[in-house]
Amino acid sequence: MPVQPIETPAAELPQRRRLGDVLIERDLLTREQLEEVLAAQRRLTGKDRKRLGQLLVEMGYLTERQVAQALAELLALELVDGNDLAVPMEVARLLPRQVAERARVLILGRTEDGLKVATADPTNVVALDDVRAYTGAHSLSVVVAPESVIKEQIARVYSMAAQAQLDAHTDEATRTDLLEDAELARAADQAPTVRLVNQILTDAIRMGASDVHIEQQSDGVWVRHRIDGVLRDVTRVHKGAAPALISRLKIVSGMNIAEKRLPQDGRMKIETDGVTTEARVSTLPAIHGEKVVIRLLASAERITQIDGLGMEPDQRETLLEAANSPQGLILITGPTGSGKTNTLYSVLTTTASREKNVVTLEDPVEIQLPGITQVQIDPRSGFTFANGLRAVLRQDPDVILVGEVRDAETASLALEAALTGHLVLTTVHTNNAPAAVTRLVEMGAEPFLVASSLRLVVAQRLVRRPCSGCVKPYQPDEDVLRRLGVRPEALASARPLRGVGCMECNGTGYRGRTGVFEVFPITAETHQIVLRTPTEAAVAEVAARAGMRTLREAALAKAWRGETTFEEVLRVC
Repeated sequence: MPVQPIETPAAELPQRRRLGDVLIERDLLTREQLEEVLAAQRRLTGKDRKRLGQLLVEMGYLTERQVAQALAELLALELVDGNDLAVPMEVARLLPRQVAERARVLILGRTEDGLKVATADPTNVVALDDVRAYTGAHSLSVVVAPESVIKEQIARVYSMAAQAQLDAHTDEATRTDLLEDAELARAADQAPTVRLVNQILTDAIRMGASDVHIEQQSDGVWVRHRIDGVLRDVTRVHKGAAPALISRLKIVSGMNIAEKRLPQDGRMKIETDGVTTEARVSTLPAIHGEKVVIRLLASAERITQIDGLGMEPDQRETLLEAANSPQGLILITGPTGSGKTNTLYSVLTTTASREKNVVTLEDPVEIQLPGITQVQIDPRSGFTFANGLRAVLRQDPDVILVGEVRDAETASLALEAALTGHLVLTTVHTNNAPAAVTRLVEMGAEPFLVASSLRLVVAQRLVRRPCSGCVKPYQPDEDVLRRLGVRPEALASARPLRGVGCMECNGTGYRGRTGVFEVFPITAETHQIVLRTPTEAAVAEVAARAGMRTLREAALAKAWRGETTFEEVLRVC
């Protein structure tokens, strides 16, 4: 049918006030700030062109909700939040998912002569025309919602749809554990299973998850995402679908679907929104059936640059000075999941150039970097960090990254390489920077080698940021302050902030993470201490005199400025 003009307030926009006028009237924006954003908008052309509201959020002037409220006021439309949206799955699916995502529109229900839809941009008449063309609706009743709410609801509704389609096949799937391998492979290739796997992975990427856990329990198969370091339940799939679901993941990861008694490892690539994400997949036999964990790997384009790690200015300058040195050992330390790999890659991309031969030894290679020779070790076949490092030293390297120092041999080789004209980057697992120095000696490395080669030690953790969509000032709990050693009256100069929970952060109050760091430059005094086989306490005293802030001190400084919460400091540091 031909597309007719839609009857929404968007058509009257030229006769109304502009969005910027509303924001200025509500004291959400100054005239100067508006002019700055409009100038930035004019510099964007073609596919790079962005809406004013989008730029206001990206440039940090407003939250998505503030933009949505202003648009609703401007056009006299209803504003809805995630808690207000009850979306019938069968109605939402009148619109193909790819169209809903492109138009950023969600169908909420039927009206007498058309559909009720939620959109983040009611001025986008073209997108609303697309909705009408696909659905055949005579009219659209439009409400406004923050863009992140639209995205999350689209992900939720279409994920539920994929699961419902799979459940429709459950009667047949409940006995797939008795099928032969060939039949199981065919079940794994059925459209409902493929759609569910694709949906699980796509939703995880869009929600910013670092890991996806697929766990078989007595009551079904639970899907959980690790977001900002914390696991969250996402959905539960019928237990009978588990064999086909697990087999599908094994097939696309290059594993043996017949092997269910031993752990396996694999890799796969996921295409989402035109972007390819690599993933590392592992299986683990458990009493209720195999568990699958998928680690979603960042691409080279998404590596955080040193400026974005969260270091204080003096810490950043110290790290850059060491990274630009022609030789020496830079040691990054912290527990698993503390961001060590990201920091290593940040330093590596800073130092790499066509004039340098940069080689990495990793287990496994997590992010493929252009212009760098990356080597994956394989201890099971005898290719260890130690003999890999020996081979690399015969390759005329300038910069060497060793994924982890695990033994005395690797430690000694890395220190010797750093002493003989190479910049070496590596990691160890300790709780703080002073402990990393003593750890090398405890491994069996000669104290004189440690003293002569070690240039800088960086310890780190990741703390969650308050959600920008629901952040508010707050008074930290007195017990939390007491445990942190902070007097309540000292907060007079602080700016404590926390999120109260919204759809943008899934009710957690947190969205995104930033690093906190100990940066310990090795001084002449440190050399003397190390030569005497020191204790951790002795090294910590030297580090304090060298100006190193502890992890807790660094984290408290961020809480003081509202960049994290005092509760998060207590949890992490």
